[in-house]
Amino acid sequence: MKILPDKRFNTNKPTMHLKIRPRQTILPKKVVVASAFLLILFIVGIIFYFQFGRIENLKAAVTGDYRSIGSGNWSNTAIWERYNGTSWATTVTAPSSAESVITIQNGHTVTVSGNVTADQVVVDAGGTLSISSGKTLTIANGTGDDLTINGTLNITGTLANNASSDMVVAGNVTLLSGGANNLNSSSHITINNGGRYKRQDATMTTTTGIWTINSGGTFQQDIDGGSLPLATWNPNSTCEVTGVTVTKPSNLIQSFYNFTWNSPSQTSAENLQGDLSSISGDFNFISSGTGLVRLGQPENYNMSIGGNLNMQGGSLFACTKSTGCTINITGNYVQTGGTFGGTDASLAGEKALGVPTINVTGDFSISAGTFDMTQNFGTSSGNGIATLNLSGNFSQTGGTITETATTTTTYGYGRIYFAKVGTQTFSKTAGTMSNTLHITVNSSSVLDMGTSYPTGGGNFTLMSGGGLNLGSPNGITQSSASGNVQVTGTRSYSTGGDYTYNGASAQVTGDGLPSTIHNLTFNNSNGSTLTASTSVSNALTFTSGNLTTSNDTLTLGTSTAVLGTLTRTSGQVVGAFRRWIAAAATSNILFPVGTTADYKGANISYTTAPTTGGTITTIYNQAILNTGGSNFLDASDSIQALGNGYWSTAGADGLSGGVFSLDLTATNLFGVSNYNALHLIKRNNSGAAWGGQGNHSSPTGSNAAPVLHRTGLTALVHFGVGSPRGSNVLPIHLIYFNALLNNKHVDLSWATATEINNDHFTVERSTDGIHFTKLLEKPGAGNSTSTLYYSAVDENPLPGVSYFRLKQTDYDGHFSYSAIKSVNIKSGPGNETSIEINSVAPNPFSDRFRISFTLKAAGQVNFMLINSSGQLITTDIIPAGEGINQYDYTDEKGLPPGIYFANLMYGNEKITQKIIKRE
Repeated sequence: MKILPDKRFNTNKPTMHLKIRPRQTILPKKVVVASAFLLILFIVGIIFYFQFGRIENLKAAVTGDYRSIGSGNWSNTAIWERYNGTSWATTVTAPSSAESVITIQNGHTVTVSGNVTADQVVVDAGGTLSISSGKTLTIANGTGDDLTINGTLNITGTLANNASSDMVVAGNVTLLSGGANNLNSSSHITINNGGRYKRQDATMTTTTGIWTINSGGTFQQDIDGGSLPLATWNPNSTCEVTGVTVTKPSNLIQSFYNFTWNSPSQTSAENLQGDLSSISGDFNFISSGTGLVRLGQPENYNMSIGGNLNMQGGSLFACTKSTGCTINITGNYVQTGGTFGGTDASLAGEKALGVPTINVTGDFSISAGTFDMTQNFGTSSGNGIATLNLSGNFSQTGGTITETATTTTTYGYGRIYFAKVGTQTFSKTAGTMSNTLHITVNSSSVLDMGTSYPTGGGNFTLMSGGGLNLGSPNGITQSSASGNVQVTGTRSYSTGGDYTYNGASAQVTGDGLPSTIHNLTFNNSNGSTLTASTSVSNALTFTSGNLTTSNDTLTLGTSTAVLGTLTRTSGQVVGAFRRWIAAAATSNILFPVGTTADYKGANISYTTAPTTGGTITTIYNQAILNTGGSNFLDASDSIQALGNGYWSTAGADGLSGGVFSLDLTATNLFGVSNYNALHLIKRNNSGAAWGGQGNHSSPTGSNAAPVLHRTGLTALVHFGVGSPRGSNVLPIHLIYFNALLNNKHVDLSWATATEINNDHFTVERSTDGIHFTKLLEKPGAGNSTSTLYYSAVDENPLPGVSYFRLKQTDYDGHFSYSAIKSVNIKSGPGNETSIEINSVAPNPFSDRFRISFTLKAAGQVNFMLINSSGQLITTDIIPAGEGINQYDYTDEKGLPPGIYFANLMYGNEKITQKIIKRE
């Protein structure tokens, strides 16, 4: 045999030399990086261990531990591995109570198909343990928890919990039909967060001391009848009754936390006889099928609910017989369906005579279903009366609140009391309130009603010391179907009540406001109007907006002993305001009067007390004062009357004597250009000449809001503003002057608020803004206190930029000018407008129309609607793009039929379309 050389050792190749490389130096920076990396790995490992510690492969095993490696019967050794002290290995025996921890892993289903005794059994999340019919799994008492269910346990056979054994449920346990769970009196079952024990068979030990349901744990009674476990129901635990068909469960006399009744297959009327009386958390009533549940029939009972009563479906009744029953709800009453009844008339012979009381500390809300307070059909007085005491807010967005007693209103009705100490809201946006529901706002409660209103055939009562916040434009009425109260029974508004008008649109107080009340507040920036004369005995508050008294009078105080207090932030009385005055030296007696636009407050301070007390009434009157009248000498100045109004003051009800000083705030007093020259003047009546009284004091404030002062006054008469002749006299109060391009001509318009001795207007035009010539002339109104509108047209405007101004001339030749306005009129082929109206439709219109218009370039377009008298109806700003745009107008003011003009303004161009409002 020839021996060949081994090719692995090729002797013809060069000899390999070992090259020794220099030793590398490990830099400190690399050491730090490596150390940090190892530390991160360590931390991640720790987190991974604790986060996934329930995965058996990561848990430290001890000799004798078992774990499943597949699905099958418990006795099948092929599905188990046993830890032998160093590793997991196959086993020749199935696990028993002699072993250590027995774990059924995620994804595996193990079936007990023969009798087994075990302890320290753990069913992992995702794992399943099933006990077959006729077979028994006995849980012995070993070390730690003897049966832990993180996954699923299905019991069709028998689960026997031996003495002192512990079972912990964090997954799902189902006691199926035909199964049994026999528990030793010293064994214990704990249902933890996320755990649910669902009972579908009656064979189960329910005695006390065994069951504990912790926060987030649920016991579900999914059988007809049977007994609930006598358990410890810790905070946030839940008991669910879901299987009732014809029989209620027993053991309802317990202190539950959350309790749910949801039995959609129920056909019976279940009388709980007052057993379900203590629920610390929420009571969720979801379904009673075609049946119903009576909580208290026939006993007189009290029920306490520490959380919410959530009425979602089914039929739930409080009581039936002629005894009282009380349900105390610490949380909210929330109804989204079903029927809740105070009494139930379906039980033959009972007549629904019960007298239920429902006390709700939180809010009451109903969006669907029926809240039927009583169904009484007896004829005994005092029976069938249901009461809802509400301390929170009321909200109805749907559903029905009613009473369906078949007798007269004497023998069966509902009562709703708003009982919070403080403010609670009443909001009703949909749904119905019907039949005899008596509504009462208790003393110390303020019901904020917005624009909502209660209805039905009952009475409405505001108790003395209670309050109403009113948002309806019609306030409160005595009997009409308008305002914040629209019940058809008697409406009683206490004279000792508090009333606040805080609507989002203009309001009237309404004929329901008593002639004397306790507190009155106006907080409506759109203003309020007094329907009838009213006196306020305690506090009158002006927070926002004006009060118009028209021909009536608002009075603060009821006698010289009851004066009341006044607080003003803004707003004023437009009309007569009266105050009671005591016989005492008193400072700062404010009369916050004025016009709809301006505050004209009067402040009286008695430096010498009146001989007897009484009332003072103050009104600010709008009128042009005769500036051409005779002068009088005051503090060395020759004074004439000035402005567009005066204050009338009058004493009554026994007021006499006294010396006072007077401060007048003359905001926007027309004709003021030098407030320092103003004088406070007086006259005895409208036919008397203006003159002085007392002592003049220098004004304070500003031209826009001068404050005049005078001391040593003894008579309550007319007071006004004067100024030395020749100063502070302006002929008109110009609101605006506009010049706008409209196709090929220029529209000119202006308006005045007041005019004094105004002879005429002249519109002047210029090409350079310096040198002006007369374009046209319009006559003035002479003297006026009303807003007047003027218009004219430049039919032949000059090309290029034109400048316009308004000149006013009075009877004696004095004149003044407006600000200058400019208009650019293009010439030649490019003389096209930048905005065009394509259509306005429908025309005529009833309550809305649409304008289609075209812009040459994107920009902001101003819309104005003007009536045939030239008065501005409304304005709006339209962000518009290049090309065709649309604008929709809706008549929200109820415009009278007639001719109107829709104006679009873009830059200094205006385009107008006539439009008609139909009958």
